Amino acid sequence: MGLFDMFRKKEATPAPAGPDADLSALVAKLKDSDPKVRLDACVRIGAMKARAASARPALEELIIDPDGDVCLAAAEAMSAILRAIDTKR
Repeated sequence: MGLFDMFRKKEATPAPAGPDADLSALVAKLKDSDPKVRLDACVRIGAMKARAASARPALEELIIDPDGDVCLAAAEAMSAILRAIDTKR
C-alpha cells in the first residue's frame, strides 16, 4: 500500500444478504414462467422450514399450478413449514 492509497475511494461493497432477502428472492421466483424455477424455489423454501412461514400465501397459490411437480413441491414445502412451526410450540 502506497502513501496515497489510503485516500483512494474504496468500491462500495454490497450489504450481505440476510435470510429475509433470500426468502424474498425465492418468493419472487415462485411467479416465474419456468416451472423448473418455481419447483426449485419451492424446494429451497421448504428447506428453510419455520423461517419461511411468511411464504405460505405464495405457496398456497402454487398448489393449483398447471405443472404437477410444482404443485407437489409447493405442498411439500407447506408441510415442512407447518411441521416446523408446530414443533416450536
